[in-house]
Amino acid sequence: MMKRTVFAIALALGTTAALAQAPAPAAAPGVSVPAAKCEPKPVYPGVKAIQDDDKREAFTKALKNYQDCVKAYVAERKAFIEASNNGIRAAVEEHNAVMNKFRDDQEKAKKELGQ
Repeated sequence: MMKRTVFAIALALGTTAALAQAPAPAAAPGVSVPAAKCEPKPVYPGVKAIQDDDKREAFTKALKNYQDCVKAYVAERKAFIEASNNGIRAAVEEHNAVMNKFRDDQEKAKKELGQ
């Protein structure tokens, strides 16, 4: 009876290890990433208009606002990715700890049986 249990546990362990190594799907269905909403997008006013101080100042201000918006969006997405990666690492470490404990307990059981 104990041999069957050990065999079943070994089989389950092998299946779990195979599942843990499966490649990620190419595209995650249902996952959407919000687009940057940086409006208005600056438009170069042209050589003649850029020589006018007011138009140049307005263009420079619009350009800076747009760049700041894009930088904020990128920083937000990077923070999200970092948080996701931390969650993934924690899940993998927990899984590995459970599997290592499982293997250790299995080896201990084998030794108790004299195998």
